[in-house]
Amino acid sequence: MSHIKTLVVGTSGAILLAISFTASVPAQAGDAGAFVGGMMASRVMHNMHERTEAEKAQAYYAQQEAQAAQQQASQQQQVQQAAPTSSSETTQQKLDELDKLATGGYITPEEYKAKRKSIIDAM
Repeated sequence: MSHIKTLVVGTSGAILLAISFTASVPAQAGDAGAFVGGMMASRVMHNMHERTEAEKAQAYYAQQEAQAAQQQASQQQQVQQAAPTSSSETTQQKLDELDKLATGGYITPEEYKAKRKSIIDAM
């Protein structure tokens, strides 16, 4: 906003200078000074408008990027919360499942020992 304020003050100064110049100097060549001053003021106002629009667009896109980053961070957090918190829990879950299979008679004692050894070795 300070850029806009500076621009407005500068523009106002230029307009006042143009007005005082045209008011103090007798009109020559059919009020050409007033015309040139008006053209300058018009151009300055147009530049201010363009800058304001560019700043609005920049703020809009920055806000969109911030929202996208926030959504991505939220999604990553949800994925992390859904994943197991540590490898020891995963190992413990595997061992519990293996115990259930052995107790239910679904695997032989040799298979149980081999699988238990591979789970523990993977830690």
